[in-house]
Amino acid sequence: MTDYFRTKERNILFRRIEEVSVDAKSLDGKVSGHELICHLNNSLREICGLQSAAASSNLLLRTLGKWLVLFVIPWPESTPTSDPALSAFVGAQRPTTFEQDYAELVELLKTFERLWQDDNLQPHPVYGRLSRADWGRYMFLHVDYHLTTFGIHGDFRAPQ
Repeated sequence: MTDYFRTKERNILFRRIEEVSVDAKSLDGKVSGHELICHLNNSLREICGLQSAAASSNLLLRTLGKWLVLFVIPWPESTPTSDPALSAFVGAQRPTTFEQDYAELVELLKTFERLWQDDNLQPHPVYGRLSRADWGRYMFLHVDYHLTTFGIHGDFRAPQ
């Protein structure tokens, strides 16, 4: 099972993140590499409690939805996305420079790891409270999904 907190899998994700460039485009051509980095930053700020989150959860999403997304339904290799979908975060910070936003992503991932270690992450805005194991799986799937929409594949894919 894929898990962000397994060293091999995290290292593969980091190598893939390094392939994102300012001029990269998603496979559908709608999202830039810079927008991807900003989306990941906004998502991480929310779950680390550094930015407000618009909770859109309900009992069905926190139970069946979470289980389906984490363990049953494969995350598609390429789903069209749009800038509004990637930037629709409450209190989202506007992009600065690619280099600054990329450096922030690295720092936010370290913050995520520290808060995960302390079991102090915020509830997911859609799936609610996640166990430590679920956070590892979710983070891997989320980052893997977005990198794959850019055609940036790793040494393996999440189990289908």
